[in-house]
Amino acid sequence: MLAIWKKEFVQSFKSVFSIVTIAIFTAVSYYLSDFIAKNSAVLGKEVAEEGYVGGLVLLIYLFGFLFMFSLFHDTMNRELESRTIRFLVTKTSRLSIVLGKFLGIFTYWFVCLLVSFGIITVFAEKFYFKSFGQLLVMILYMVSMCLLLSSLIPRRSMSMFSGLLVGLAIPLFGLWSQFSDKPWLKIFKYATPYYYFIDGGSWGWAVVLLMAAVMLGGSILLLQRRDL
Repeated sequence: MLAIWKKEFVQSFKSVFSIVTIAIFTAVSYYLSDFIAKNSAVLGKEVAEEGYVGGLVLLIYLFGFLFMFSLFHDTMNRELESRTIRFLVTKTSRLSIVLGKFLGIFTYWFVCLLVSFGIITVFAEKFYFKSFGQLLVMILYMVSMCLLLSSLIPRRSMSMFSGLLVGLAIPLFGLWSQFSDKPWLKIFKYATPYYYFIDGGSWGWAVVLLMAAVMLGGSILLLQRRDL
């Protein structure tokens, strides 16, 4: 599992888009923090406090799924389509394969988030532990969904197209459902993490964590039952 974890993590930094993603997160954190630090007296203490992490939260809420699926849509079906999964299962268990890939992808995003919050901390002179923790849970949800989608869809080309659609649809309908009373949107309201972070109270993150665990379990079950 550790070898797969390491390989997936290192491989995450080898594509141009992964470097661009880190650059986007870093730039948003830096320029927004710099702006707020220079205008904190005008904005007021409360606005400044929310502003430091607000841009990063908005970036992940709106485009996090799109970034996730663009980078890692083929994390499982890449191995299935190329048949390298057969080599992996002779060296380790199917459970270790899924968990190793999960941890590798999560570690990549953890580094992105930590760098961004490190920049914010320099300007704000404060580390926002609550926001950091909530975004980590959101990323856990995204990684779990990405793994599940890649396990369900056998071909990389199909998962790429589906990932882009899902990456656009979840924030669109998930956030729309927070401000609409349309009955058909309720499924998106309770199936996506936005409601639990916005209106879910102090324990909303726990529901999102549970949902992530269910999806991760689904990925493990699919690989266990797949005929390789």
